[in-house]
Amino acid sequence: MATTLFYNATFHSGVSENDTFSFMSVKDGKITGTYKTRPQSSFSKEVDLKGQHVYPCLIDGHAHVMLSVAVMAMGFNICEINSNGVSPHNLSGIEHKIRAYCQGLKKNAIVVMNNYVVSAMDEKRLPTAYELDAWSGNRACVVYNIDGHSMALSSKMLKLAKIQSQSGVLTGIENEQAQGRVINTISSKMNIKSIAKGVAVFQNKCAEYGISTVAALEGNGDSEKDPITSLLVALARRFKINVRLFAQYTDTKRADKYRKCMSTPRIGGCGQWEMDGSVGSHSAAFSVPFKDTNTIADCYFTQEEANKIVKNAIEQGYQVGSHAIGEKAIERLLEALDNAYDPQSPIMHIIEHCEFPSEKTFEKLKSGRYALMMQPGYAWIDKRYLHSYEQSLPEDILKAMKMRSFYDANIVLCGSSDSPVQDLDPYLQMQGMTEFYNPKESLTVFQAFSCYTKNAAKALMEENTRGTLEEGKVADFFTSDQDLFKTKASEISNFRPNQTYIEGRPWKKLKPSLGNLVAMMLQRPHKI
Repeated sequence: MATTLFYNATFHSGVSENDTFSFMSVKDGKITGTYKTRPQSSFSKEVDLKGQHVYPCLIDGHAHVMLSVAVMAMGFNICEINSNGVSPHNLSGIEHKIRAYCQGLKKNAIVVMNNYVVSAMDEKRLPTAYELDAWSGNRACVVYNIDGHSMALSSKMLKLAKIQSQSGVLTGIENEQAQGRVINTISSKMNIKSIAKGVAVFQNKCAEYGISTVAALEGNGDSEKDPITSLLVALARRFKINVRLFAQYTDTKRADKYRKCMSTPRIGGCGQWEMDGSVGSHSAAFSVPFKDTNTIADCYFTQEEANKIVKNAIEQGYQVGSHAIGEKAIERLLEALDNAYDPQSPIMHIIEHCEFPSEKTFEKLKSGRYALMMQPGYAWIDKRYLHSYEQSLPEDILKAMKMRSFYDANIVLCGSSDSPVQDLDPYLQMQGMTEFYNPKESLTVFQAFSCYTKNAAKALMEENTRGTLEEGKVADFFTSDQDLFKTKASEISNFRPNQTYIEGRPWKKLKPSLGNLVAMMLQRPHKI
Protein backbone atom coordinates (compact mmCIF):
# COMPACT_ATOMS: atom_id res chain seq x y z
CA MET A 1 0.00 0.00 0.00
CA ALA A 2 0.92 3.66 -0.39
CA THR A 3 2.81 5.56 2.29
CA THR A 4 1.14 8.71 3.64
CA LEU A 5 2.96 11.65 5.20
CA PHE A 6 1.09 13.66 7.83
CA TYR A 7 2.57 17.12 8.29
CA ASN A 8 2.01 20.66 9.60
CA ALA A 9 1.15 19.56 13.13
CA THR A 10 2.61 19.20 16.60
CA PHE A 11 2.67 15.45 17.20
CA HIS A 12 2.71 14.49 20.88
CA SER A 13 4.19 10.99 21.07
CA GLY A 14 2.83 10.38 24.58
CA VAL A 15 6.18 8.87 25.64
CA SER A 16 6.82 11.93 27.82
CA GLU A 17 5.09 15.27 28.21
CA ASN A 18 7.49 17.25 26.02
CA ASP A 19 8.31 14.62 23.41
CA THR A 20 7.02 16.05 20.12
CA PHE A 21 7.80 15.83 16.42
CA SER A 22 6.53 17.50 13.24
CA PHE A 23 6.05 14.79 10.59
CA MET A 24 4.74 11.22 10.66
CA SER A 25 4.63 8.60 7.92
CA VAL A 26 2.10 5.78 7.85
CA LYS A 27 1.83 2.63 5.74
CA ASP A 28 -0.57 -0.30 6.06
CA GLY A 29 -2.08 1.28 9.16
CA LYS A 30 1.23 1.48 11.04
CA ILE A 31 3.64 4.30 11.78
CA THR A 32 6.76 3.93 9.63
CA GLY A 33 8.56 7.03 10.83
CA THR A 34 8.44 10.12 13.06
CA TYR A 35 10.51 13.16 12.14
CA LYS A 36 11.56 16.53 13.55
CA THR A 37 12.20 17.83 10.02
CA ARG A 38 10.64 16.92 6.70
CA PRO A 39 12.01 13.56 5.46
CA GLN A 40 13.72 13.46 2.07
CA SER A 41 11.66 10.49 0.85
CA SER A 42 8.75 10.92 -1.55
CA PHE A 43 5.27 9.89 -0.44
CA SER A 44 2.24 8.66 -2.34
CA LYS A 45 -0.03 10.95 -0.32
CA GLU A 46 0.44 13.93 1.96
CA VAL A 47 -2.08 15.15 4.56
CA ASP A 48 -1.91 18.72 5.86
CA LEU A 49 -3.15 18.77 9.47
CA LYS A 50 -3.27 22.57 9.45
CA GLY A 51 -1.32 23.32 12.58
CA GLN A 52 -3.28 21.05 14.91
CA HIS A 53 -2.02 19.04 17.88
CA VAL A 54 -1.95 15.26 17.42
CA TYR A 55 -2.18 12.64 20.20
CA PRO A 56 -2.21 8.82 20.41
CA CYS A 57 -5.73 7.45 20.69
CA LEU A 58 -7.11 6.50 24.08
CA ILE A 59 -7.76 3.03 25.49
CA ASP A 60 -10.77 2.37 27.73
CA GLY A 61 -9.72 -0.68 29.72
CA HIS A 62 -13.03 -1.42 31.47
CA ALA A 63 -16.41 -1.27 29.74
CA HIS A 64 -19.42 -3.52 29.29
CA VAL A 65 -19.86 -3.16 25.57
CA MET A 66 -22.98 -5.21 24.89
CA LEU A 67 -24.93 -3.55 27.69
CA SER A 68 -23.68 -0.18 26.44
CA VAL A 69 -24.94 -1.04 22.96
CA ALA A 70 -28.31 -2.09 24.41
CA VAL A 71 -28.67 1.09 26.49
CA MET A 72 -27.76 3.26 23.51
CA ALA A 73 -30.34 1.45 21.38
CA MET A 74 -33.20 0.94 23.83
CA GLY A 75 -33.01 3.33 26.74
CA PHE A 76 -32.06 6.64 28.25
CA ASN A 77 -30.36 8.23 31.25
CA ILE A 78 -33.00 8.69 33.94
CA CYS A 79 -30.92 11.27 35.86
CA GLU A 80 -28.68 14.03 34.58
CA ILE A 81 -25.76 15.52 36.50
CA ASN A 82 -24.92 19.18 35.92
CA SER A 83 -23.52 22.19 37.77
CA ASN A 84 -26.79 22.51 39.69
CA GLY A 85 -26.68 18.91 40.95
CA VAL A 86 -28.75 15.86 40.03
CA SER A 87 -32.06 16.10 38.20
CA PRO A 88 -34.56 14.69 38.95
CA HIS A 89 -33.74 14.24 42.62
CA ASN A 90 -36.99 12.69 43.85
CA LEU A 91 -39.36 9.89 42.89
CA SER A 92 -41.96 12.35 41.65
CA GLY A 93 -39.50 13.58 39.03
CA ILE A 94 -38.53 10.01 38.15
CA GLU A 95 -42.20 9.13 37.68
CA HIS A 96 -42.68 12.09 35.34
CA LYS A 97 -39.72 11.06 33.12
CA ILE A 98 -40.78 7.42 32.93
CA ARG A 99 -44.39 8.24 32.07
CA ALA A 100 -43.27 10.70 29.37
CA TYR A 101 -40.78 8.25 27.85
CA CYS A 102 -43.23 5.33 27.79
CA GLN A 103 -46.00 7.27 26.06
CA GLY A 104 -46.49 5.79 22.62
CA LEU A 105 -44.19 2.79 23.19
CA LYS A 106 -45.49 -0.64 22.31
CA LYS A 107 -46.74 -2.67 25.25
CA ASN A 108 -44.05 -5.32 24.64
CA ALA A 109 -41.23 -2.75 24.59
CA ILE A 110 -38.37 -3.10 27.08
CA VAL A 111 -37.26 0.12 28.74
CA VAL A 112 -33.67 0.40 30.00
CA MET A 113 -33.02 3.31 32.34
CA ASN A 114 -29.45 4.09 33.34
CA ASN A 115 -27.74 6.63 35.61
CA TYR A 116 -30.22 6.55 38.50
CA VAL A 117 -28.60 8.17 41.55
CA VAL A 118 -29.91 6.68 44.80
CA SER A 119 -27.78 8.88 47.04
CA ALA A 120 -29.13 12.06 45.40
CA MET A 121 -32.79 11.08 45.78
CA ASP A 122 -34.79 12.75 48.53
CA GLU A 123 -36.18 9.29 49.37
CA LYS A 124 -32.74 7.58 49.22
CA ARG A 125 -34.14 4.52 47.44
CA LEU A 126 -34.89 2.95 44.07
CA PRO A 127 -38.51 2.71 42.84
CA THR A 128 -40.34 -0.54 43.60
CA ALA A 129 -41.79 -2.95 41.05
CA TYR A 130 -45.26 -1.67 41.92
CA GLU A 131 -44.25 1.92 41.17
CA LEU A 132 -42.54 0.98 37.91
CA ASP A 133 -45.61 -0.97 36.82
CA ALA A 134 -47.84 2.07 37.35
CA TRP A 135 -45.48 4.61 35.75
CA SER A 136 -44.54 2.51 32.69
CA GLY A 137 -47.98 1.14 31.90
CA ASN A 138 -46.97 -2.39 32.98
CA ARG A 139 -44.03 -2.56 30.58
CA ALA A 140 -40.82 -4.51 31.18
CA CYS A 141 -38.45 -2.00 32.82
CA VAL A 142 -35.07 -1.99 34.49
CA VAL A 143 -33.57 0.98 36.34
CA TYR A 144 -29.81 0.75 36.95
CA ASN A 145 -28.28 2.66 39.83
CA ILE A 146 -25.23 4.72 38.82
CA ASP A 147 -22.84 2.42 40.70
CA GLY A 148 -24.00 -0.63 38.71
CA HIS A 149 -24.58 -2.71 41.85
CA SER A 150 -28.27 -2.25 42.46
CA MET A 151 -31.26 -2.12 40.17
CA ALA A 152 -35.04 -1.99 40.17
CA LEU A 153 -37.21 -4.20 37.96
CA SER A 154 -40.86 -3.97 37.05
CA SER A 155 -43.11 -6.99 37.56
CA LYS A 156 -43.02 -7.85 33.87
CA MET A 157 -39.23 -7.70 33.79
CA LEU A 158 -39.03 -9.90 36.89
CA LYS A 159 -41.26 -12.45 35.17
CA LEU A 160 -39.36 -12.35 31.85
CA ALA A 161 -36.00 -12.72 33.60
CA LYS A 162 -37.34 -15.42 35.95
CA ILE A 163 -36.31 -13.54 39.08
CA GLN A 164 -38.09 -13.93 42.41
CA SER A 165 -38.41 -10.61 44.25
CA GLN A 166 -41.40 -8.99 45.90
CA SER A 167 -40.03 -5.45 45.88
CA GLY A 168 -38.25 -5.64 42.50
CA VAL A 169 -35.20 -3.95 44.07
CA LEU A 170 -32.00 -6.01 43.91
CA THR A 171 -28.72 -5.14 45.60
CA GLY A 172 -25.46 -6.81 46.65
CA ILE A 173 -24.95 -10.46 45.72
CA GLU A 174 -28.64 -10.73 44.77
CA ASN A 175 -28.05 -8.07 42.13
CA GLU A 176 -24.88 -9.71 40.79
CA GLN A 177 -26.51 -13.12 40.47
CA ALA A 178 -29.36 -11.70 38.38
CA GLN A 179 -27.35 -9.56 35.95
CA GLY A 180 -27.01 -12.19 33.25
CA ARG A 181 -30.71 -12.98 33.12
CA VAL A 182 -31.62 -9.30 32.95
CA ILE A 183 -29.09 -8.57 30.20
CA ASN A 184 -30.22 -11.60 28.21
CA THR A 185 -33.86 -10.49 28.58
CA ILE A 186 -32.98 -7.01 27.33
CA SER A 187 -30.95 -8.36 24.44
CA SER A 188 -33.62 -10.87 23.42
CA LYS A 189 -35.82 -7.89 22.53
CA MET A 190 -33.14 -6.25 20.41
CA ASN A 191 -34.11 -6.59 16.78
CA ILE A 192 -31.74 -6.05 13.88
CA LYS A 193 -32.70 -2.40 13.68
CA SER A 194 -31.90 -1.71 17.31
CA ILE A 195 -28.63 -3.69 17.09
CA ALA A 196 -27.61 -1.61 14.07
CA LYS A 197 -28.38 1.57 16.00
CA GLY A 198 -26.55 0.54 19.17
CA VAL A 199 -23.45 -0.72 17.34
CA ALA A 200 -23.15 2.47 15.29
CA VAL A 201 -23.81 4.83 18.21
CA PHE A 202 -21.29 3.04 20.43
CA GLN A 203 -18.47 3.15 17.90
CA ASN A 204 -19.22 6.74 16.90
CA LYS A 205 -19.16 7.73 20.56
CA CYS A 206 -15.73 6.13 20.97
CA ALA A 207 -14.40 7.99 17.95
CA GLU A 208 -15.95 11.25 19.18
CA TYR A 209 -13.82 10.94 22.33
CA GLY A 210 -10.66 9.77 20.55
CA ILE A 211 -10.96 6.20 21.87
CA SER A 212 -9.66 3.52 19.51
CA THR A 213 -9.58 0.49 21.83
CA VAL A 214 -12.03 -0.79 24.46
CA ALA A 215 -11.75 -3.73 26.85
CA ALA A 216 -15.12 -5.49 26.85
CA LEU A 217 -15.97 -7.25 30.12
CA GLU A 218 -18.69 -9.64 28.97
CA GLY A 219 -20.36 -12.84 30.08
CA ASN A 220 -22.65 -13.82 32.91
CA GLY A 221 -22.38 -17.07 34.80
CA ASP A 222 -26.05 -17.03 35.83
CA SER A 223 -27.03 -17.40 32.17
CA GLU A 224 -26.72 -21.04 31.12
CA LYS A 225 -26.04 -20.43 27.42
CA ASP A 226 -25.30 -16.69 27.57
CA PRO A 227 -26.19 -15.96 23.92
CA ILE A 228 -25.57 -12.26 24.37
CA THR A 229 -21.81 -12.79 24.79
CA SER A 230 -21.73 -14.89 21.63
CA LEU A 231 -23.51 -12.04 19.83
CA LEU A 232 -21.02 -9.50 21.20
CA VAL A 233 -18.09 -11.60 20.01
CA ALA A 234 -19.58 -11.94 16.52
CA LEU A 235 -20.14 -8.18 16.33
CA ALA A 236 -16.94 -6.98 18.00
CA ARG A 237 -14.73 -9.08 15.73
CA ARG A 238 -15.93 -6.82 12.93
CA PHE A 239 -15.97 -3.46 14.73
CA LYS A 240 -13.80 -0.67 13.39
CA ILE A 241 -13.06 0.22 17.02
CA ASN A 242 -10.72 -2.34 18.59
CA VAL A 243 -12.29 -4.56 21.25
CA ARG A 244 -10.42 -6.73 23.77
CA LEU A 245 -12.59 -9.38 25.41
CA PHE A 246 -12.48 -10.37 29.10
CA ALA A 247 -14.80 -13.37 29.52
CA GLN A 248 -16.57 -12.98 32.88
CA TYR A 249 -16.74 -16.67 33.78
CA THR A 250 -15.03 -18.35 36.72
CA ASP A 251 -15.27 -21.62 34.77
CA THR A 252 -12.34 -21.50 32.34
CA LYS A 253 -14.04 -24.09 30.13
CA ARG A 254 -16.74 -21.53 29.33
CA ALA A 255 -14.12 -18.91 28.54
CA ASP A 256 -12.25 -21.39 26.31
CA LYS A 257 -15.13 -21.13 23.85
CA TYR A 258 -13.85 -17.68 22.87
CA ARG A 259 -10.14 -18.23 23.39
CA LYS A 260 -9.35 -18.73 19.74
CA CYS A 261 -10.93 -15.33 19.00
CA MET A 262 -8.83 -13.45 21.56
CA SER A 263 -5.60 -11.61 20.81
CA THR A 264 -4.57 -12.60 24.36
CA PRO A 265 -6.51 -15.07 26.56
CA ARG A 266 -8.35 -12.89 29.09
CA ILE A 267 -10.82 -13.77 31.82
CA GLY A 268 -12.65 -11.93 34.58
CA GLY A 269 -13.73 -8.40 35.30
CA CYS A 270 -17.11 -8.05 37.01
CA GLY A 271 -20.05 -10.44 37.28
CA GLN A 272 -18.82 -13.76 38.66
CA TRP A 273 -15.36 -12.25 39.21
CA GLU A 274 -16.44 -9.60 41.72
CA MET A 275 -14.83 -9.80 45.14
CA ASP A 276 -17.40 -7.32 46.50
CA GLY A 277 -20.03 -4.77 45.42
CA SER A 278 -20.02 -0.97 45.72
CA VAL A 279 -20.20 1.85 48.24
CA GLY A 280 -23.53 3.23 46.97
CA SER A 281 -25.20 -0.15 47.40
CA HIS A 282 -23.47 -0.77 50.77
CA SER A 283 -21.96 -3.99 49.41
CA ALA A 284 -18.28 -2.98 49.17
CA ALA A 285 -16.26 -5.08 51.61
CA PHE A 286 -14.62 -3.06 54.40
CA SER A 287 -13.35 -4.15 57.80
CA VAL A 288 -15.40 -1.40 59.47
CA PRO A 289 -19.14 -0.67 59.25
CA PHE A 290 -20.75 1.83 56.90
CA LYS A 291 -21.44 5.04 58.79
CA ASP A 292 -25.06 5.43 57.77
CA THR A 293 -26.24 1.82 58.16
CA ASN A 294 -23.77 0.42 60.70
CA THR A 295 -23.54 -2.71 58.53
CA ILE A 296 -20.49 -4.60 57.29
CA ALA A 297 -20.53 -6.21 53.85
CA ASP A 298 -18.50 -9.37 53.40
CA CYS A 299 -16.54 -10.45 50.34
CA TYR A 300 -18.38 -12.55 47.80
CA PHE A 301 -15.66 -15.24 48.02
CA THR A 302 -13.86 -16.82 50.95
CA GLN A 303 -10.07 -16.68 50.69
CA GLU A 304 -9.98 -20.37 49.76
CA GLU A 305 -12.54 -19.84 46.98
CA ALA A 306 -10.71 -16.80 45.62
CA ASN A 307 -7.39 -18.66 45.68
CA LYS A 308 -8.89 -21.57 43.76
CA ILE A 309 -10.52 -19.63 40.91
CA VAL A 310 -7.56 -17.27 40.47
CA LYS A 311 -4.97 -20.05 40.51
CA ASN A 312 -6.93 -22.14 38.01
CA ALA A 313 -7.32 -19.24 35.58
CA ILE A 314 -3.65 -18.29 35.77
CA GLU A 315 -2.52 -21.89 35.32
CA GLN A 316 -4.67 -22.03 32.17
CA GLY A 317 -2.71 -19.07 30.77
CA TYR A 318 -5.34 -16.38 31.21
CA GLN A 319 -4.76 -12.76 32.07
CA VAL A 320 -7.04 -12.17 35.05
CA GLY A 321 -9.07 -9.08 35.92
CA SER A 322 -11.19 -8.93 39.07
CA HIS A 323 -13.46 -6.33 40.63
CA ALA A 324 -12.43 -5.22 44.15
CA ILE A 325 -13.45 -1.90 45.74
CA GLY A 326 -13.36 -2.16 49.54
CA GLU A 327 -10.06 -2.61 51.37
CA LYS A 328 -11.01 -6.13 52.53
CA ALA A 329 -11.89 -7.23 48.98
CA ILE A 330 -8.65 -5.80 47.54
CA GLU A 331 -6.59 -7.64 50.17
CA ARG A 332 -8.43 -10.89 49.42
CA LEU A 333 -7.82 -10.56 45.69
CA LEU A 334 -4.16 -9.66 46.15
CA GLU A 335 -3.56 -12.67 48.37
CA ALA A 336 -5.12 -14.90 45.72
CA LEU A 337 -3.00 -13.31 42.96
CA ASP A 338 0.18 -13.55 45.02
CA ASN A 339 -0.62 -17.18 45.82
CA ALA A 340 -0.80 -17.95 42.09
CA TYR A 341 2.08 -15.69 41.02
CA ASP A 342 4.40 -17.19 38.41
CA PRO A 343 7.70 -15.27 38.16
CA GLN A 344 8.32 -16.84 34.73
CA SER A 345 5.10 -15.47 33.26
CA PRO A 346 5.08 -12.05 31.52
CA ILE A 347 1.32 -11.65 32.12
CA MET A 348 0.20 -8.64 34.15
CA HIS A 349 -3.07 -9.15 36.00
CA ILE A 350 -5.57 -6.39 36.71
CA ILE A 351 -7.35 -5.16 39.82
CA GLU A 352 -10.54 -3.55 38.61
CA HIS A 353 -11.46 -0.35 40.54
CA CYS A 354 -9.10 -0.75 43.56
CA GLU A 355 -10.70 2.34 45.06
CA PHE A 356 -10.01 1.98 48.80
CA PRO A 357 -6.70 0.16 49.35
CA SER A 358 -5.12 -0.19 52.78
CA GLU A 359 -1.50 0.77 53.44
CA LYS A 360 -0.69 -2.93 53.54
CA THR A 361 -2.20 -3.32 50.07
CA PHE A 362 -0.32 -0.28 48.76
CA GLU A 363 3.01 -1.81 49.75
CA LYS A 364 2.11 -5.04 47.94
CA LEU A 365 1.11 -3.16 44.80
CA LYS A 366 4.59 -1.65 44.57
CA SER A 367 5.80 -5.06 43.40
CA GLY A 368 4.84 -4.01 39.87
CA ARG A 369 3.03 -7.27 39.18
CA TYR A 370 -0.44 -5.80 38.77
CA ALA A 371 -2.25 -3.01 36.95
CA LEU A 372 -5.03 -0.91 38.48
CA MET A 373 -8.05 -0.14 36.26
CA MET A 374 -9.79 2.81 37.92
CA GLN A 375 -12.73 5.17 37.25
CA PRO A 376 -12.03 8.33 39.32
CA GLY A 377 -14.72 10.32 37.50
CA TYR A 378 -17.26 8.74 39.82
CA ALA A 379 -15.49 10.03 42.95
CA TRP A 380 -15.26 13.47 41.30
CA ILE A 381 -19.03 13.47 40.72
CA ASP A 382 -19.73 12.05 44.16
CA LYS A 383 -17.75 14.71 46.02
CA ARG A 384 -19.54 17.54 44.22
CA TYR A 385 -23.08 16.26 43.73
CA LEU A 386 -23.87 12.88 45.28
CA HIS A 387 -22.09 12.85 48.67
CA SER A 388 -22.59 9.10 49.07
CA TYR A 389 -18.97 8.54 50.14
CA GLU A 390 -19.09 11.07 52.96
CA GLN A 391 -22.51 9.75 54.03
CA SER A 392 -21.38 6.13 54.11
CA LEU A 393 -17.64 5.95 54.80
CA PRO A 394 -15.51 6.88 57.81
CA GLU A 395 -13.22 9.85 57.27
CA ASP A 396 -10.00 7.85 57.64
CA ILE A 397 -11.02 5.61 54.71
CA LEU A 398 -11.71 8.64 52.53
CA LYS A 399 -8.37 10.22 53.45
CA ALA A 400 -6.59 7.02 52.39
CA MET A 401 -7.88 7.21 48.78
CA LYS A 402 -4.91 7.28 46.40
CA MET A 403 -4.05 8.33 42.87
CA ARG A 404 -0.76 10.25 42.74
CA SER A 405 0.85 7.82 45.21
CA PHE A 406 0.09 4.97 42.81
CA TYR A 407 1.56 6.88 39.88
CA ASP A 408 4.70 7.97 41.73
CA ALA A 409 5.28 4.38 42.88
CA ASN A 410 5.36 3.29 39.20
CA ILE A 411 2.25 1.19 39.63
CA VAL A 412 0.52 0.72 36.26
CA LEU A 413 -2.41 3.07 36.88
CA CYS A 414 -5.12 3.16 34.20
CA GLY A 415 -8.29 5.13 33.53
CA SER A 416 -11.54 3.69 32.21
CA SER A 417 -15.29 4.33 32.18
CA ASP A 418 -17.14 1.18 33.31
CA SER A 419 -19.66 2.11 30.58
CA PRO A 420 -22.65 2.14 30.73
CA VAL A 421 -22.32 2.56 34.52
CA GLN A 422 -20.65 5.83 33.61
CA ASP A 423 -20.49 7.59 30.26
CA LEU A 424 -17.65 6.59 27.93
CA ASP A 425 -16.30 10.15 28.32
CA PRO A 426 -12.57 9.75 29.14
CA TYR A 427 -12.14 13.45 29.89
CA LEU A 428 -14.51 13.20 32.85
CA GLN A 429 -12.27 10.44 34.21
CA MET A 430 -9.18 12.57 33.57
CA GLN A 431 -10.84 15.43 35.42
CA GLY A 432 -11.40 13.01 38.29
CA MET A 433 -7.66 12.32 38.25
CA THR A 434 -6.52 15.95 38.01
CA GLU A 435 -9.05 17.10 40.63
CA PHE A 436 -8.94 13.95 42.74
CA TYR A 437 -11.15 13.36 45.78
CA ASN A 438 -8.08 14.00 47.94
CA PRO A 439 -6.51 17.05 46.26
CA LYS A 440 -2.96 16.14 47.32
CA GLU A 441 -3.35 12.89 45.35
CA SER A 442 -4.24 14.64 42.06
CA LEU A 443 -2.34 13.97 38.82
CA THR A 444 -1.13 16.39 36.17
CA VAL A 445 -3.02 16.42 32.87
CA PHE A 446 -0.22 14.51 31.14
CA GLN A 447 -0.17 11.87 33.87
CA ALA A 448 -3.94 11.45 33.57
CA PHE A 449 -3.59 11.16 29.78
CA SER A 450 -0.90 8.48 30.25
CA CYS A 451 -3.38 6.45 32.29
CA TYR A 452 -5.54 6.24 29.16
CA THR A 453 -2.69 5.60 26.72
CA LYS A 454 0.69 4.03 27.49
CA ASN A 455 -0.36 2.66 30.90
CA ALA A 456 -3.59 1.18 29.56
CA ALA A 457 -1.67 -0.40 26.66
CA LYS A 458 0.74 -1.97 29.15
CA ALA A 459 -2.14 -3.30 31.25
CA LEU A 460 -3.57 -5.01 28.15
CA MET A 461 -0.05 -6.21 27.25
CA GLU A 462 -0.08 -4.22 24.01
CA GLU A 463 2.55 -1.60 24.83
CA ASN A 464 4.59 -2.72 21.79
CA THR A 465 1.77 -1.98 19.37
CA ARG A 466 -0.25 0.96 20.75
CA GLY A 467 -0.48 3.61 23.46
CA THR A 468 2.12 6.02 22.02
CA LEU A 469 2.98 7.43 18.59
CA GLU A 470 6.21 5.61 17.76
CA GLU A 471 7.61 3.83 14.73
CA GLY A 472 6.13 0.35 14.32
CA LYS A 473 2.98 1.04 16.32
CA VAL A 474 -0.60 1.26 15.06
CA ALA A 475 -1.44 4.67 13.58
CA ASP A 476 -4.39 5.43 15.84
CA PHE A 477 -4.45 9.13 16.72
CA PHE A 478 -6.68 12.17 17.11
CA THR A 479 -6.32 15.87 16.41
CA SER A 480 -7.21 19.02 18.31
CA ASP A 481 -6.77 22.77 17.97
CA GLN A 482 -5.68 23.03 21.59
CA ASP A 483 -2.73 21.67 23.53
CA LEU A 484 -4.35 19.13 25.83
CA PHE A 485 -1.39 19.10 28.21
CA LYS A 486 -1.75 22.84 28.83
CA THR A 487 -5.47 22.59 29.60
CA LYS A 488 -6.46 23.61 33.12
CA ALA A 489 -7.50 20.72 35.34
CA SER A 490 -10.87 22.38 35.93
CA GLU A 491 -11.54 22.50 32.16
CA ILE A 492 -10.33 19.12 30.96
CA SER A 493 -13.81 17.55 30.92
CA ASN A 494 -14.74 20.02 28.16
CA PHE A 495 -11.98 18.80 25.83
CA ARG A 496 -13.06 17.10 22.59
CA PRO A 497 -10.98 15.94 19.59
CA ASN A 498 -11.55 17.39 16.14
CA GLN A 499 -10.95 14.17 14.22
CA THR A 500 -10.01 10.60 15.09
CA TYR A 501 -7.89 8.42 12.79
CA ILE A 502 -7.95 4.64 12.98
CA GLU A 503 -4.95 2.99 11.30
CA GLY A 504 -4.18 6.27 9.61
CA ARG A 505 -7.66 6.74 8.15
CA PRO A 506 -10.06 9.48 9.29
CA TRP A 507 -13.12 8.18 11.11
CA LYS A 508 -16.29 8.39 9.06
CA LYS A 509 -19.41 8.49 11.17
CA LEU A 510 -21.29 5.20 10.98
CA LYS A 511 -24.94 5.32 10.02
CA PRO A 512 -27.28 3.23 12.21
CA SER A 513 -28.75 1.41 9.23
CA LEU A 514 -29.42 -2.23 8.50
CA GLY A 515 -27.31 -1.96 5.34
CA ASN A 516 -24.27 -0.79 7.29
CA LEU A 517 -24.71 -3.58 9.83
CA VAL A 518 -24.88 -6.18 7.06
CA ALA A 519 -21.80 -4.68 5.40
CA MET A 520 -19.95 -4.80 8.74
CA MET A 521 -20.84 -8.45 9.27
CA LEU A 522 -19.48 -9.31 5.82
CA GLN A 523 -16.03 -8.04 6.87
CA ARG A 524 -13.33 -10.59 7.69
CA PRO A 525 -13.33 -11.15 11.47
CA HIS A 526 -10.29 -10.13 13.50
CA LYS A 527 -8.97 -10.93 16.96
CA ILE A 528 -10.50 -9.29 19.98
